[in-house]
Amino acid sequence: MSLLLAILLGAASAEDVRIGIFVGNDDGGASQKPLIFATSDAEKMRDLFVQHGQIAEKNALLLTDEPTRNVESAFVIAGQRLAEAEARGAHTTLIFYYSGHGDDHGLKLGNSTLEHEALRGWLESSGADVRVAFLDACQSGGAVREKGGTRGPSYAFAVDASRIEGTAFVTSSAATEFSQESDEIGGGFFTHYLHGALAGAADADGDGDVTLAETYAYVHTETAFATRDAPGSQSPVVDLDLTGEGSVRLTRLDAESAFIRFGGGMEGTYAVWDETRRRYVAEVDGARASKLAVRPGTYFLHHRMPGWVDQAELQVGRGESVDVDDAAFLSLAYEDTAARGDLERQVRRAEMPGFSLRGVVGARGFGDTPIGRQYLPAHAIAGVSARFLSRKSGPGPYFGADLLSGAGPSKLQFAELEPVDVVVSSTSVGATAGFATAPALFRAGVGGRAEIIVFTRSFPNGETESQTATGIAPGLGAWVGVHHGRFVADLSFDLLRFSVNLEGSGQPVYGEFGLSLGYRF
Repeated sequence: MSLLLAILLGAASAEDVRIGIFVGNDDGGASQKPLIFATSDAEKMRDLFVQHGQIAEKNALLLTDEPTRNVESAFVIAGQRLAEAEARGAHTTLIFYYSGHGDDHGLKLGNSTLEHEALRGWLESSGADVRVAFLDACQSGGAVREKGGTRGPSYAFAVDASRIEGTAFVTSSAATEFSQESDEIGGGFFTHYLHGALAGAADADGDGDVTLAETYAYVHTETAFATRDAPGSQSPVVDLDLTGEGSVRLTRLDAESAFIRFGGGMEGTYAVWDETRRRYVAEVDGARASKLAVRPGTYFLHHRMPGWVDQAELQVGRGESVDVDDAAFLSLAYEDTAARGDLERQVRRAEMPGFSLRGVVGARGFGDTPIGRQYLPAHAIAGVSARFLSRKSGPGPYFGADLLSGAGPSKLQFAELEPVDVVVSSTSVGATAGFATAPALFRAGVGGRAEIIVFTRSFPNGETESQTATGIAPGLGAWVGVHHGRFVADLSFDLLRFSVNLEGSGQPVYGEFGLSLGYRF
């Protein structure tokens, strides 16, 4: 009985619960140029830790383009789950990852800032036994966008996840340096090599466990080398406050994983592109025997040569280990490689202006109602509009304003009376706000709309004076259209309620239908 109790207590104490908070923010506020790959970097790091970092999917909290208060809420959720695990006697680990704009004071989350000291406080008060933070913090943009980080003291790695307590920070650069994001690799250099390291490229002893020491050594060397010719070289640094002995395991490449295996003896480095998920996985030194843990799918290996690229395609199934064969490579022009087109499209989409000016033609009327037949028949309108669409990778807000005016001859229809000739006109100044679908060839949106509008009707016979009604009209609007490059074409429909009582009918509802053609600036 005592033996059984000891076994059960040992099993309980061996439980390791891990929580991950993965934050990506392309928006650094009004003074910063938006990034392209920060949110996708956070997504791929979340996926990697779920796959190989022993973080359950429900415990991998992903925040993309969220303000500081939402990140704080994620820490509250993480703290609650960590406390529950601690109550069971489990050893706990909290992983925090960030990619986005930053400076030497903090991380930029849109118009809010997460100060470094606040982040450290949230980590240390989370209740986790081990806290590890990876910061790929960005400061300015361009073809090679610049990021800022902070330096910490060097540390002799010697801790074991079952006995250790403390905090580790690994940053993308020193306080006086800039980190960089590259269109060539579809992300930040630091994250690119961090992801590859944790997927197995840093597993120097080949035991299937990638430790913090192995990860830092690999990321520091590869990032510094890759950015040696960039506007500013980049040297990742570490700041540790840990107690214990052994090594901190970050990922475990178990036998059931799918692998791409390099036998060694190959010249140069090989970039591994995940075609199924449209992202780079790692860069591997072909001279060294190694294996890279991947998710099942289609992969392209790129060996960059002067003026061309050698490319091989691999199909990797669940639990399979696929060997890299020199004979499988074909020479291609750089622009024809599998990754090139996907990354160029992502860059073009991210850099596409969100502001557009449009010309609008359409119609406005009260429909087949007493107001429409006897007071203000439908008439044509035209005008100009401006719209700002979010450039977020997913659905986002839009805002618009327009000036519309028009007129047209018609007839008033009365029961048992002859039709009366009339000219109906209207002029409006309107504004819209709502949410649109993600950037794509076809987009749609729905939201609220309001107009200040003037309706006028005049009578060609000259026997009756012109009549005018002015009021505010709130309502709803929707649109759908084609957004190809800088060209936009939308069909829209608005339904609004006029605030003036016409002919004792209360506040009537009218509709607007429009076709807008425009250009993004």
